[in-house]
Amino acid sequence: MAAGADASQLPHIVTVGRYRIGRVLQKISLLWSEQARFTHVAASFDEAVAQVQALNQRQPIDALVGAGASGAWVRERVDIPVSMVEVRGLDLLQALRQAKLQVSPEAPNVGLVSFEAPSPIVAQFDQLFGLGLVQMAYQGPQDAAACIQKLQAAGVGAVVAPGLISDLAEQAGMPSVLLYSEKSVHQALGDALLLARHKQVERDRHRRLETVIGQLQDGVVAVDEQGRIQALNARMALLLGAELQALHGRLLDEVAPVLRVAQVLQGDEGGEEVVQLAMRTLVLRRAPIWENGRLTGALLVCRDPAVIQSADRSLRANRSQRGAGVRWRLEDYVGESPATQRVRQLARQYAATEATVLILGESGTGKELLAQGMHSASRRAGQPFLAVNCAALSESLLESELFGYDEGAFTGARRGGKTGLIEAAHTGTLFLDEIGDMPLALQSRLLRVLQEREVLRVGSTTPVPVDVRVMAATHADLAAQVEKGLFRRDLYYRLAVLRLQTSPLRERGAADVALLARRRLASRPGLKDETPLASTPHAALDLLLQAMLAHAADYGWPGNVRELDNWVERLLACQPHLCDAQGQPDAARLAEVFVECAAPIAAAATVSKTRLKDSSREAERQRVLQVLQSVGGNQTRACEILGISRATLWRRMKAAVE
Repeated sequence: MAAGADASQLPHIVTVGRYRIGRVLQKISLLWSEQARFTHVAASFDEAVAQVQALNQRQPIDALVGAGASGAWVRERVDIPVSMVEVRGLDLLQALRQAKLQVSPEAPNVGLVSFEAPSPIVAQFDQLFGLGLVQMAYQGPQDAAACIQKLQAAGVGAVVAPGLISDLAEQAGMPSVLLYSEKSVHQALGDALLLARHKQVERDRHRRLETVIGQLQDGVVAVDEQGRIQALNARMALLLGAELQALHGRLLDEVAPVLRVAQVLQGDEGGEEVVQLAMRTLVLRRAPIWENGRLTGALLVCRDPAVIQSADRSLRANRSQRGAGVRWRLEDYVGESPATQRVRQLARQYAATEATVLILGESGTGKELLAQGMHSASRRAGQPFLAVNCAALSESLLESELFGYDEGAFTGARRGGKTGLIEAAHTGTLFLDEIGDMPLALQSRLLRVLQEREVLRVGSTTPVPVDVRVMAATHADLAAQVEKGLFRRDLYYRLAVLRLQTSPLRERGAADVALLARRRLASRPGLKDETPLASTPHAALDLLLQAMLAHAADYGWPGNVRELDNWVERLLACQPHLCDAQGQPDAARLAEVFVECAAPIAAAATVSKTRLKDSSREAERQRVLQVLQSVGGNQTRACEILGISRATLWRRMKAAVE
C-alpha cells in the first residue's frame, strides 16, 4: 500500500476455500495486499455462505474468490461478484504429468476429479497418449469419501483433484496434485480486483446519491428496472412506514401500491398527481431514468403541498421586493423651483455612486421617493430595494427584522431561522426610514454592518458577508441628537457620507405647489397625467384647484405633500358643492372648506411640535440618568460616553433634577 494511503479505502476481497486451495489462496493474496484488503473464509458450501453473508453485513464485500464445487455453491447463493479459479489446459497437463510421475506399478492409473461431469476432451486425450486416466466427479462433501474409495478400487496411484479430494487422498496414502495452479489463482485474484473496483465505484456512486437525496425535504426513492428500491431518503422511508435499510431491495409496488411505478418503467414520462400516502396528501412526480439510451429505473418524488405553496409565496414576495416595490423614479420628484432642481441634480449624481446617503427633511417631503429614484437610476436597479421604518417597530422586533435570527435564538423563533432585511437586500439597496428613532443598542450593530460589510444574525456566531447599499432618512436633526447623546456620533458620520436635504412645500413656492397638486389630481382615475386638465371634461376641477390654491397662497403646509394629497381628495369629494349654478367656483364655499381643512391641521401641527419637544427633553433626561447610573456616578466617564463636555453634562444634570 502506498505511503499515506488509507487502507479502509481499498477494495474488500474475500477468498473462500478450505483445505489445500484455502492455503494457496491465503499465500498468494499476500502478494496483492497493497491493492486490496483481503479476508479469508476457511469454510465450504453452506458454512461458507453463512460466513460470507455475516461478514458482508459487518464490512461490505466488493468481490469473492472461490474454486471448485464449493466456489460454485457460494456463487449461486450470494449477491456478490465471484471470480472463480479456472482450470487451464496447460496447467492441467502439467498437473497430470506430475501425478503420473508418482504412481506405482501396483496402482498405475492417474485419477482426475472435478466437480463437473467428466470431460470428453480429456478422455480423447487419454486414448491418444495412453495415460491411464480415471475421471470422476463429485457434488459436495457428502460424496467426497466415496469418491476416494472409487479411485482406490480403480487402481489409481496418484490423483489430480480440488482441495477437499486432494486432502482426503493424502490422508488415504494416495499422492495428490492440486487441480489449480498458482498461475490460475493469480489470474482469479486479478479478475476479482477488477470486479471489486467496479463494485466499489458503484457503491460510492450509490452513497453519493443517497447523500444528495438525504438532504432533500421531499420524499425521494429510486428503483431499478424491476421496480426494486435502490436508494431512498429518510423522509421517504418515514412515508413508507419502515426503516430505511429494511426497504432496500424490496418491490416498491408491494410496499406502496398507490405509487404505481410499473407504468413509468415502461418509458412513460409520468407527470404530477395528487396521492394519499401515510394519511397525508402529497404531490407525486415520477420520471424514468435513462442511462446510455437504456431504461434502467425510475425516480419518484413526493412533495408536501404546503412546501409548494410556501415556495410560491416566497417567489411572489421576492418578485414584489425586486420590482413592484420600487414605484418611483427621480423624474417623479416634480417641481421647477431652484430648490427642487438642486435636489434632483444631487440625487442623480448620488445614484451613480455606491456611497451611503442620508436624506434629511420634514415628513411628507419625498424622502422615500428620492431613495427609490436613486436606486432605480443606479447599477443596482435590477436588485432588491427593501425599506423599513425604524420608528414603527419595537427594539426587539426591529432587531429581528433587520438582522434576522438563527433557529432557537429565542422562544418563539421560527423553525429554520429567518433571513433579516440586511441579508435579503444583498446586492441591492436597504432604505432605513426614520433612522433617528433607531434604539442606541441597534445603532452599534448597524455601525458594524456599515464598517465590516457583514451581518450577524441574532443567536449566531458566524457573520455573513453582504453587499448592500444603505440609504437612510429622518425628519430629526441628527447633528443635534448626536450632541445630546441620543444618536451615536460614529454612526452619524458613517451615514452622512452623502447628504440630501429636501425642502418643505412652504419654501418651494406656489408654482411647485400648483404643479404637485395638478399632478396628483391628474393621476386620479379618469384623468391622464399627460393630458392638460383644461382640455378635459374635468376642466371645472382645475378652476376649483386654482381657486383653492389662491386661498392657500400663504399657507405653511405643515404636512407637506401628504397634506396636499388630502386637499386634492377633499376637492374631489366636495366638487359638486363648490360650484354655483353656472358651474363656476363659489368663493364663499371654497373659503369655508379651506378653513375647515386648514384649521385642524395647523392645530395638530402645533400640538405635534410641542409633544416632540417634550419627548426629546424626556429622552435626553433619561439618557443622562442611565449613563450616570451605569458608570457609578463617574462624571468624566459619563462625558466620554455621551460625547459632551462637563459643562454640558452639568446643565443636563440640573435639568434632570428640576
